[in-house]
Amino acid sequence: SLDRDRLKQSLDKLLELHQNVSILHDGLQQVHARQDRGTWSARGTTFQHPYADSLADAVAQVARLREQLCAYRDTLTASADRLALMDAEVQDRLARLAARQDGIVTAMPAQNAPWQAPAAPTTGYVYDPKTRTGFDPSTGATQVAPPAETSTTTTISTAPGSTAPVSSGSGIG
Repeated sequence: SLDRDRLKQSLDKLLELHQNVSILHDGLQQVHARQDRGTWSARGTTFQHPYADSLADAVAQVARLREQLCAYRDTLTASADRLALMDAEVQDRLARLAARQDGIVTAMPAQNAPWQAPAAPTTGYVYDPKTRTGFDPSTGATQVAPPAETSTTTTISTAPGSTAPVSSGSGIG
């Protein structure tokens, strides 16, 4: 199943990085805004223009980095949501398969390819193998598996009309 804690930690780190980049961006913009004629002496004007250009480039690069981090955050959030839906869908299908194995007839929900979102929200089907009961929240029905058949001897047909006992040893019998 999906490790939501690890995913949340990654998202928190990404958001912290975004916050740090935003602080850097704001600081660079303030420094850049203070670069006017009154800041530099007459001799400093030869340095002022390349410095102002460098600051403008830095502000633009940090802004691009900030936008990229926002895009990563949005993608990671969307991926987490999609994975959570897929995880719920798989858990629902596994519960239904376990119920079917024990003889309960239950409809299987539609399934999309793994890279697509689930076809429909899962119902959260629950199957308890100990009590051999299944519950389908979409219908509100509780289903009970038929009694398990117990057999002491299993036979394999070797030829039409004849049977042989199954080997009780290990390996192929």
